[in-house]
Amino acid sequence: MLRKAIAVAAVLAAALGATPAHASTTADSKRVVVYYQTQYVNGVYVSPKALTDNNTGVTNVLVGAIHLDENAVHLNDDPPESAKFTQMWADLHAMQAAGVKVSAFVGGAAQGSFQRLDTQFDTYYPRLKNLVTTYGLDGLDLDVEENMSQAGINRLVDQLTTDFGTGFIITLAPVAPALSGGGNLSGFNYETLERDKGSKIDFYNAQFYCGWGSMANTTGYDAIINRGVFAASKVVAGVVTNSANCSGYVPLATLKSTLGSLVAKYPAFGGVDGWEYFNSDPGGTAAPWQWAREMTSAMAGSTGPVNLALNKAASGSASCNSSETPAKAVNGSVAGGNSDKFCSLASSKFLQVDLGSAVSVGSVEISHASAGGESAAYNTRAYTLQTSSNGSTWTTRATVTANTAAVTTHTLSGVTARYLRLNITTPTQGTDPAARIYELKAFA
Repeated sequence: MLRKAIAVAAVLAAALGATPAHASTTADSKRVVVYYQTQYVNGVYVSPKALTDNNTGVTNVLVGAIHLDENAVHLNDDPPESAKFTQMWADLHAMQAAGVKVSAFVGGAAQGSFQRLDTQFDTYYPRLKNLVTTYGLDGLDLDVEENMSQAGINRLVDQLTTDFGTGFIITLAPVAPALSGGGNLSGFNYETLERDKGSKIDFYNAQFYCGWGSMANTTGYDAIINRGVFAASKVVAGVVTNSANCSGYVPLATLKSTLGSLVAKYPAFGGVDGWEYFNSDPGGTAAPWQWAREMTSAMAGSTGPVNLALNKAASGSASCNSSETPAKAVNGSVAGGNSDKFCSLASSKFLQVDLGSAVSVGSVEISHASAGGESAAYNTRAYTLQTSSNGSTWTTRATVTANTAAVTTHTLSGVTARYLRLNITTPTQGTDPAARIYELKAFA
């Protein structure tokens, strides 16, 4: 990205001795997106896995930069299959297993990839497709900082959707003014793209830095939303995570205040992304994962704890129907109507959540039927809460026999666990046989 080439190349060339190729509507569902380009500092590997090990609330990691060079695909300066990236791919796959979406970002300041896709699509697109398939990527972030035609970007979005389906995450990374009728580095028109292909695009990582805007206040973001083309849910506010990375750095306290204002103003606010991971403040190179935790906190009202179970892998007894699955109990919402829950009519009813790794669990909060707007008569009456480190040996932490409340909270002491299991023995206050769990949350 332009912001990356200008600032990061100079900083890293001096500091590291190398130049990189370039650089739901509820509070706890906002995206926290991390760009991950610097994989090595002074020859020492920088793992992104601390983002999940420390339960930061990160939702998306964008690894790159991917370049479709004339004769080969490169991840920065090396082939993606290089031995130097073996541990990185393993760590990213572990993060996927923990519920984080991993995309590759393509292009940026090192030009050529999108010109080739525009003019020689049949030659270069298969290489991009192979990258996605080989590494099991959840999506691609298209960082177009060179001229590309409107037809060319439309074709690329269409083909990605055709090949990988509607669940594949397609994002773009325009400079912020490109979304409000201003300057643009991509050649094509983003408002036209959104009108024509918006249903296939998940969100936009808008660059509010390097001279293209600021997150010191909400003015630039407001200008985008006020145009009436882009929904707030699709506009992620991009910032630099360290003043060394580019101009436009916003001090943490100011940034958190701005994010709080945006959440209040736009309940469906799309979230925040950070360029880039390795030196993110406030932890710097020693603890760059702290930035994501601060962003999660800011969008949860500055003091909100991280929900360890949010969007983690969930399983359970047979669902009442195809829309009331275990995943609904960890989606961070109880406000989506009667189908925004896990429902089961099985004779042995349970809900199980994989937190992704063994973590300290200090409390578990369960939202029953009336928390989601249904009758209190449907609140779970009797259940046990269990934890496990391996998914096979379980320890019972709480036994409830006469609950009537909409929300129950269980405080745990000295518990480290990877798995949580709710065994429902009496699903309602009366004879109705269906278990209804709107949300299960876990906190450190």
